[in-house]
Amino acid sequence: MMWRLRLSILLIAILSARAACQARQAAPTRAPATVAAIPAFGVAIVRRAAELIATPASWSRDDGAACPANATRFSLRCALERASDEAAGRDSPVVPASRGRPAPLARCTVRGEGSCGPLFGDLPVLFAVAPAKAITTGIWRTDMRPTAVWAGKMVDAATPAMDEARRLADSIGHKKYSARLMDYNNDSATTFAGIHKILRAVEQHLAHQTPAEVTDSPDEFELEIYPGGSGVIRTYDGWFAVSGFSARDSTLRFQIDTSRQVPLSSVDRAIIERADAILASDAVWNRADDRKCPAGATTWSIYCALHDAQLEVAGGFHHRRPASQLVRVIVEERTKGKKYNHRLMGYNNDPSTHLDDVRSLFAEALARSK
Repeated sequence: MMWRLRLSILLIAILSARAACQARQAAPTRAPATVAAIPAFGVAIVRRAAELIATPASWSRDDGAACPANATRFSLRCALERASDEAAGRDSPVVPASRGRPAPLARCTVRGEGSCGPLFGDLPVLFAVAPAKAITTGIWRTDMRPTAVWAGKMVDAATPAMDEARRLADSIGHKKYSARLMDYNNDSATTFAGIHKILRAVEQHLAHQTPAEVTDSPDEFELEIYPGGSGVIRTYDGWFAVSGFSARDSTLRFQIDTSRQVPLSSVDRAIIERADAILASDAVWNRADDRKCPAGATTWSIYCALHDAQLEVAGGFHHRRPASQLVRVIVEERTKGKKYNHRLMGYNNDPSTHLDDVRSLFAEALARSK
């Protein structure tokens, strides 16, 4: 009987080692460069996540806000995040530029579709990239016009796996969780078998995912180029400097400095001045912001004052324009310890915020922009 037990243990060890080897071989070494490659990339992420929590002993039932880099036990969410990092080659920590070491430039190669590698903590694939007649989200500067404008869309290659896992956490758990993966993982009714049931279902869904499903909710970007190959890319995470731009044989190549967002221009300063003028009194201040800014409004929140100021001054609106980003930074500094779903809306609607605070907010933004 003892020899049979030992043989069973040996066979389990061999099979586990083989499965781990196959999972490592299946995982791509870098982020995909095309939309068509995203589903297979997602499958590899899910398989690696399953390997990370292959046994009950390696599953953590206590999912907190952070996923430690040196963890040996993983929640469902942290396993998927670790697998995404490994698949994209992000398994070593990035040292922030503020610590004295410059952040590496993201190098992009796009031929209709393409990739910059890890970008803003995500793994975006750029697609539908084509020349555009003009920037649609407002001018950046008045002293120079771009020599070329390109526009396109981007989708995070790791998003489909995470989104499908979140959806299944709701359906399998038969509950409405506020933080679906975290709450499902920590639910006392959740079992180890339930965790792997989700992972298997996610893998099956991704294996049959179509490009239309992958690109169902993309983020748009605009790229403006100036003489010498420098420029700015406007993204969902902010506006960043571009250098080394070239367009040859329908292939775009450029670099993005992700270490910092571009500084405010004279147009941004004019936007802040106009927003300050719009919110001139309590009578025109909307204390119940919902981030909807209808044309013809007679009251404005902080967000909508910046929104309408952008339209008036720059001729277009972008959610992450430098002027609005600077105001967000100041709000975040002023409200440490407070949890707002949206910084400008939360600060605007906070009963402790007064008009003097709003006016000083714009005044500080103007002082910092010089």
